[in-house]
Amino acid sequence: MSKLRIFVSTLALVWLPNAQAAYSGSLSFVQPTGTVDVTDNIPVWLKLSLDATSDPLVFSSVGGGNPPFGINPANYPTSFSYYDSGTSQSVYINNGVLVAVDTIFLSTSIGCTGTFLADGCSSAPYEFNFDTSSPDSILTKQNIALSPGDSLDYLLGTFTPNNGAAPAGNYEFYASGLTMYFYGTVRAPKLDDNGAPVLDGNGDPVLVDFVNAEGSFEIASTACAVQTGPTCPDIFARTAVAAPVPVPAAFWLFGSAMLGFVGYSRRGVSARLV
Repeated sequence: MSKLRIFVSTLALVWLPNAQAAYSGSLSFVQPTGTVDVTDNIPVWLKLSLDATSDPLVFSSVGGGNPPFGINPANYPTSFSYYDSGTSQSVYINNGVLVAVDTIFLSTSIGCTGTFLADGCSSAPYEFNFDTSSPDSILTKQNIALSPGDSLDYLLGTFTPNNGAAPAGNYEFYASGLTMYFYGTVRAPKLDDNGAPVLDGNGDPVLVDFVNAEGSFEIASTACAVQTGPTCPDIFARTAVAAPVPVPAAFWLFGSAMLGFVGYSRRGVSARLV
């Protein structure tokens, strides 16, 4: 995919140090409880719900358009990071304005908490695989248009039992988030060695451009993204049980013959006892 570079409208070219994200919502589990086999792959569906006070979320993953990617420049983040290849250090930018957009995209995340992932995402009964390619993933949707109060279901990913089967028991998962990332050129005040803005002869701040800067903000998260444990109000829980081992048909045939033989033998004994 070729890299796009889109300059934002005149609105974003003026100094907007107070611009901030105005999207707010929540994530909840579509099917929070259930029973599965220890060998089952377990899909995790989430519902994104915009708050009644949120701005509408209009997003086009193909880019282009005005505004770029459908995102209002007034909702761009104002905090960014920039990697300075000359000093091999990261620079953190406050009160920045994204003046040229390379790309905007959504990202899903999980927290390594709960018994599915053994509170560490390693050496756990299950491994988690994000859905990044199916039509059910929010990451593959070309266009999203949600008004305040609207909701959208999407497949976050799937828990897969390690080694083909997980130990029987109860499993819980708590934390997921949905984040929007921004990449492009950010304009921000130049700072002196003491962190104070450098002013020009007219007393205005001297502005500098940071190319390939990155910013982000979280649109929504699950209720237990921070608070974890069985007292959380919204938990994804599954009870994994081992299914009875099926007996081969040949064994059943053999067993049926044995039952017939035993019955016949008893009838013979009974006859003799009479």
